[in-house]
Amino acid sequence: MGTRRQVGTKSGGMNRRLLLASGLGLLAGACAGAPPPVASGGRRTDFGIEMADGTRIVTPPGHDPDRSSPALVFLPATDGEAVGLYRYYAEAHARRGGFIAILPPGSSSAADYSSGERFARTIRQWDARVRDVVARHGARFGVDARRVALSGFSLGGDLSWALSLQSPQDYCGAVVMGSRCGYRLRHSLDVLSFRGYRFALLRGADESSARANGMAAARGLLSSEGIAHIYDEVPGSHVRAPPAVFMTAVDFVLGQNQMVRNGPMV
Repeated sequence: MGTRRQVGTKSGGMNRRLLLASGLGLLAGACAGAPPPVASGGRRTDFGIEMADGTRIVTPPGHDPDRSSPALVFLPATDGEAVGLYRYYAEAHARRGGFIAILPPGSSSAADYSSGERFARTIRQWDARVRDVVARHGARFGVDARRVALSGFSLGGDLSWALSLQSPQDYCGAVVMGSRCGYRLRHSLDVLSFRGYRFALLRGADESSARANGMAAARGLLSSEGIAHIYDEVPGSHVRAPPAVFMTAVDFVLGQNQMVRNGPMV
């Protein structure tokens, strides 16, 4: 699991044993009728239902489309696709559910963030794509429009952070992994704070200085604005969070627990 974990709106620590128990509990209890597990070392891509526009929707075990459910949008790393990130967490999702996974189509290359102007264009493109996908397919699957969160690693983490600021009214939180968190829109911070937005910032303990310093600056910004967030470091350099840590973070950003307090957890 992680090596450090903090939580708060201004500042504060987190009881590691509480989170460890929570993370392990999320993975317990496989459900009858759940999707088949991912084969070890496999490259499965046929998760859920593929829509005509290429979006994949993965519903949790026992899903009832007549009851509203929170949703998590997976965003791709450089030259990857959303399904590549979801694959890493598919077994955990199949076991414990908790949200509808939305895997939008498309990919971005290093050229798409080679300059500030190019990255701003990429942000606008992904922002429009994600909002369109949620609007187009959400009602069919019972997505609760008030509880749609973002997630991503590396470029996907950059996009999760940036889309949160680009359209703060459309999402409730974001799991940001291995990101510099460099995008800024001053007016959006007030909206994020007012709406009770939640961020989970996760990185490798040996992450590059650019990403580590960028995430540290983001944590300071969120604290100064009173925006709820948790932070954790996991073993490795530029790595995705392990499934237990990720699922705990997802519960946090979807508001499915009560981790945030002013001050340390006890």
